[in-house]
Amino acid sequence: MWLDRAIKWLLPREEHFFELLQRGAQCTQEASALLIRCVEETDRIRRERLIQEIKDVEREADRIIVEVYQELNRTFVTPIDRSDIYRLGSDLEAITDAIFATALQIDLHAMTDVPSGSLEITKLINKACQQIVEAVFGLQGRQSHLEIRKRCKQIKSLEDEGDVVFRLQIASMFKNEKDAVRLLTHKEFLEGLESTLDLCDDVGNVLSSIVIKNS
Repeated sequence: MWLDRAIKWLLPREEHFFELLQRGAQCTQEASALLIRCVEETDRIRRERLIQEIKDVEREADRIIVEVYQELNRTFVTPIDRSDIYRLGSDLEAITDAIFATALQIDLHAMTDVPSGSLEITKLINKACQQIVEAVFGLQGRQSHLEIRKRCKQIKSLEDEGDVVFRLQIASMFKNEKDAVRLLTHKEFLEGLESTLDLCDDVGNVLSSIVIKNS
């Protein structure tokens, strides 16, 4: 009896992994909401401040993934497969990284505006991140596996919608844009947004795989 209690006390609480993943998911939502404001903003100074706020969220996401790795190294029993925790944590952090990298392009390229379609794709990213947050919180038994898989399908649908917007805008830019520098910077910005949405779908795939394994 005493030994059982001692083992339970020594092992980190399983909930801590869920808490870390939830915090990582929330970082994606916070960063994506800031990215919407950044895309909508026209004032250079205010836009730079928003980019700094995104950077702060990205740093928090970095701290979270480091803690995930540390906990995995010292925890013998994990609530779900340790490789799934590692991949989910890494993929969540990748979304926040991509959001910051894309926002940073505005500053690095001294962009005075963003390409058409940017706001539409950015809002899709935010919607996908909202679904990710709900699904990640659901892993701790707050939602049925069926509900989590529905959210993963919704993320895929949002990614498909973003692909359509991306292709249409890229085609329009190559057809109508005459300024080569503007064409390249705007194309790169849209590619950053599209890649970020792809990363959201990657997280959806990991979540779906976790649900299937633990059904």
